[in-house]
Amino acid sequence: MVKKEINIEFIRVLAIFMTVMIHVSNFYISSFSKISAAYFNTAVVYNSLSRICVPLFFMVSGIFLIKKEFNLKSYFQRVLKFTLILVIWSIIYFLFNNEWKIKGLKQAMANSFLNANETSRHLWFMYAIIGIYIALPFIQNMCKNMSCLQENLFLGLWLGFSGLGSIYVPLIRIITDTNVDISYPIPIINATYYLGYFIAGHILYERLKDTGSSLKKNLLCMGVYIISTLVTIIGTCVLSAKMNEEYTPLFWYKSIFIAVSAFAIFILVVINKDSFKNQVILTFSKQSFGIYLIHMIFFNQLTLNVQIIDFNPLIAIPVITLAIYTVSFISSYILSKIPIINRLVV
Repeated sequence: MVKKEINIEFIRVLAIFMTVMIHVSNFYISSFSKISAAYFNTAVVYNSLSRICVPLFFMVSGIFLIKKEFNLKSYFQRVLKFTLILVIWSIIYFLFNNEWKIKGLKQAMANSFLNANETSRHLWFMYAIIGIYIALPFIQNMCKNMSCLQENLFLGLWLGFSGLGSIYVPLIRIITDTNVDISYPIPIINATYYLGYFIAGHILYERLKDTGSSLKKNLLCMGVYIISTLVTIIGTCVLSAKMNEEYTPLFWYKSIFIAVSAFAIFILVVINKDSFKNQVILTFSKQSFGIYLIHMIFFNQLTLNVQIIDFNPLIAIPVITLAIYTVSFISSYILSKIPIINRLVV
């Protein structure tokens, strides 16, 4: 059994907690017209601080999967396992949304392959990661044969075409007051932006895994994260006020500010590996996938029975996030102890 690196497992724990916080704060943000500007802006702060979660998940996956030797049996097992998990959880969410009416089962099965909006929108990540798993043998071969110069070129092109592209299109719309839509999906580079995070995780980890930390490096990483996040916060608040609606292009995961923020925290954790020694992190990390799959059940039930936007988000968002995370962790932990069912959460 491969010994787990506690610092990398900490990234999983941090990312899933931030994922829950995004979904809680999104509820306030999508209620722009129903809440005060102060409530909206507070939710934007929490959301912006947590936006690095999805990039971190892809980056951690890149660490472990790209360097593995290709095995045809493992390849098919991985794709089939996660496809099955997607189908089953899509059915569960579809039935939850339709009060467990079995007559909708066929529709649920169809939607599990076609439309996450009919099941649960957070399952979009499963479609993305399964796509990467399908293409993994080719990604592995490409990455293992790239020179340092080619790696730098890839990261530069990806940040430029994907990261900057997500910024200048909304800006053009605002400045010119025209509804332009510029899209130029370049194969590998930005056609699937999350592939960039997947490959970046591998590149950064391999370069930095044996690098020690220093006060200067730590302050630089935190400074980059704070500044990039502030741009996201201020930009979103100002643009939303100007448009008089929630305007969130800066929240897009392909935003260069989100990417830079994610890189900064990823690097910070990797170079400080000696600071992560608490084995409890491994317990929480093991349930990260289960928490991701199940947490929306509890959050949806909460929002159906409680008008959470009536509560001050400054306190409500972290409290609700912690509560949803805790009950999801407990549920995932219990399910992970049940034979056969545990394969759907771990």
